[in-house]
Amino acid sequence: MHHDSQTLAEPQQLEKVAALPNRFVETSVGWYVLTRERADLGPYTSLSEAKRALSRHLKQHERVANRSPYASFSGFYLHDPQTCHKINCGRCAEADAMAQKMNSGW
Repeated sequence: MHHDSQTLAEPQQLEKVAALPNRFVETSVGWYVLTRERADLGPYTSLSEAKRALSRHLKQHERVANRSPYASFSGFYLHDPQTCHKINCGRCAEADAMAQKMNSGW
C-alpha cells in the first residue's frame, strides 16, 4: 500500500475532489486515483487517503498544465491492460482483480 507522509489537504481542495468520483478505482489491493500522467496514484488503504492524494496532486499540477483539473468524462470507457502504457495503472489493477475473481469461480 502507498502511504504519504503528507496527509493534510486544504478543505477547499477536498471539496473539489469530492466532485470527482470517477477519478477513484477500488481494487483488491487498495484505492487508485486515475490521473492524466503516465502513472496513476496508489494504491491507498482508504478512499479518504486517495482523496487527499488527489487533492495534493491537483494542487501540484494546477499551475503546470494548461488544462482544467476538473474536466469531467462522461461516456463509456474500455480499458485494455495488454496495450496500456501507464507504469502504475488503477484500471489495470481493477481489471486484474476482476480476472482473478472470475478465474477463482467468483
